[in-house]
Amino acid sequence: MISIAVSADALAATRFAVSPLMQAGAVLHPHRPQAPGHVGVPRQQVDAALQERHLHLLSALRREIRGYAPDFMTPGAVTDGTPDLEAELHQVATTPAPVVARQMNRMFRTSPLRGRASAHAFPGARDFLERGERAFAQKAADELESFWRQNLAPLWPSVAAGLEADIEHRARLIARSGLSAVLNSLHRDIAYRSGALHLASEHRIAVSGTTDLTLFPSTMAHSWLVSVDPWQERGIYLIYPTRGPHGPDRAAGGTAPLLGSVLGHSRSALLAGLDLPRTTTQLADRHYLSPSTVSYHLSHLLRAGLVTRFREGSRVYYRRTANAERICGSRSASGDGGSRPRHDKPVRPAPGRAADHEGVVSA
Repeated sequence: MISIAVSADALAATRFAVSPLMQAGAVLHPHRPQAPGHVGVPRQQVDAALQERHLHLLSALRREIRGYAPDFMTPGAVTDGTPDLEAELHQVATTPAPVVARQMNRMFRTSPLRGRASAHAFPGARDFLERGERAFAQKAADELESFWRQNLAPLWPSVAAGLEADIEHRARLIARSGLSAVLNSLHRDIAYRSGALHLASEHRIAVSGTTDLTLFPSTMAHSWLVSVDPWQERGIYLIYPTRGPHGPDRAAGGTAPLLGSVLGHSRSALLAGLDLPRTTTQLADRHYLSPSTVSYHLSHLLRAGLVTRFREGSRVYYRRTANAERICGSRSASGDGGSRPRHDKPVRPAPGRAADHEGVVSA
């Protein structure tokens, strides 16, 4: 169990933030749990992208990080307004040399490669440090930007919209039920009680004296990730998955941007969420709506011929029709160009080990 003390002052300072580089960190972290199904960006895709673009420093860090990950590469939100990738990259590139040295030394102390050269053919993180801490920081910023532009920039408009929607939902929940209710809603393995945030983990860590807590919603992470600054120069960074307590479902791709103006926000969101068969209850949990509201919207979509339903046992599942697939810009999996409705049985995720759903602590 990881226990993070949250004083009254820290609770009052708790805030939500959107950070492009924190999203990149959720993807690049070498020990993030393996995502079930097709959630986020698969590890193999990340490794292939790093190799293809010759991003050797990021590759080295993914090989060598075992515990602490250097915080300067994920500075968090550096502005109070619109998320600003350039500002975050500038902060990474201009990190003071003593900070880089201190953080990298801590990383090396937890790495099994400490004290000896990397067994891989590619250079290790120490090789890049030989050019100096300032050059190391600039190289890190350059590679982060290259990875971002190629792999995350095309996804960012839909990702950013999902993050803002999640924050708006949490804000409404705070207004109705208080901040403690929000903290208890972030993930099934996160609980707030007795003045502390508790995260289910094989680690046994107690963190005290924090000054604030920053919450980063992520559509890229399917479980939580927490970053603890050992020097307490900043507060706790907690990345949590959007779209419900079990992590994000695979988002439907290619939804027409004007669909919401035609169907309305709730119905277009429900339609986008029906790339897989789902029940009313599953849709309610996914979209933070009551089951009765979901049923109301589904009845309209059903009459419009945009969804179909079928029963399996005692459950009724809904799914997009071929017409809806074309509207959403998705290709029918039947291979016939979407000419007939699909009535596949719902895909159930295979049971996983507890470790598959456990977040990663950087401490």
